[in-house]
Amino acid sequence: MALSRRELFTGQRVASADVIALPWWRGEKGCDGCGKCVAACETHIIRLNRAEEPHLDFMQGECTFCAACVEICPQPLFNARNTAPFPQRIRIDNRCITLLGVNCRSCQESCEQQAIRFQLMPNGIAQPETLPQHCTGCGACIAPCPVSATGLHHEP
Repeated sequence: MALSRRELFTGQRVASADVIALPWWRGEKGCDGCGKCVAACETHIIRLNRAEEPHLDFMQGECTFCAACVEICPQPLFNARNTAPFPQRIRIDNRCITLLGVNCRSCQESCEQQAIRFQLMPNGIAQPETLPQHCTGCGACIAPCPVSATGLHHEP
């Protein structure tokens, strides 16, 4: 994505086209679009798409894994909570401005799990390194990125 200077400084960015399902979601059809999960979400990141299926909008915040969406859902659409909540893990793509020589660590600063670290390079600008084994998929690193270079992808 090409980002204009105005978009960078005003924060008017386009969210990723990737759709992230709710934590513990089985991936099955059957949601009736009641919206109870939207109302129950403590961080207000659950949205319904045009088909009235829930998804997470990490541009609004992060998932705290409170499981309110799981508990309030009248449909049997979720796995047991003793499993991993998300199959997705952190990725940082080539839009990252540190790759262009700009010192930025907004993703690292927002990651409580320390799944992102920066390695100092000979040019003096530290480069991002992801540690997927530490990532919970909470999405805390997504909204703070000024160029939308952070996101989640499915682990192989």
